[in-house]
Amino acid sequence: MTPYWTVPHEWPGETVFIIAGGPSVLSQPLDLLRGRRVIAINSSIFTVPWADILFFGDWRWWNEKENQAAVAAFQGPVVTTSRMVPDRKVRVCRKTKPPGLAVERNSLMQRWTSLTAATNLAAHLVGSGGTIVWLGADGQKAADGRTHHHKPHRWAHVKGCYDQHLGDLKTIVPSLKAMNIAAYNASPGTAWADLLPVISLREALEERRAA
Repeated sequence: MTPYWTVPHEWPGETVFIIAGGPSVLSQPLDLLRGRRVIAINSSIFTVPWADILFFGDWRWWNEKENQAAVAAFQGPVVTTSRMVPDRKVRVCRKTKPPGLAVERNSLMQRWTSLTAATNLAAHLVGSGGTIVWLGADGQKAADGRTHHHKPHRWAHVKGCYDQHLGDLKTIVPSLKAMNIAAYNASPGTAWADLLPVISLREALEERRAA
């Protein structure tokens, strides 16, 4: 078996923007993120093809031709926690269960949502003193019923999934504090306003941690 990939401490103290799937991304001026550190989660890569890293956690996503083509065309690292992907380009990390983020640099915590694993990936990359900002972490459907800012996945939207996601996400907040990593949710109208401080994208871009 191929060894699990060890995430490097590549962006020490920097700010990473994670593009999740929520519909609020449609209202964001994403061009402001060009030249910043960006991790795209699965089909968000079609929205921000210039991201630094593509993460996906579900083999079902990779097992669609257009998504395999996106992986093949992507210039940066592609990371997953799925051991079912027979693509040598894709770097596989060990999947751990909640509670909390994985401390081992070859491991990412994921159960109900790829956002926990992408956050764990970002935490490994920035380390103590770094900052993580979520976009598209809405925790609910949009008013018009949309579930994603990109094309919906082929599999059915599961009733109660947002509660499952929130349950796992709650466990990583203490981990981020213990790692001395600041974290914010820049998703307008998020249902998860009690989870992380909610700020605008422009505020996130202006955020400067005290030395």
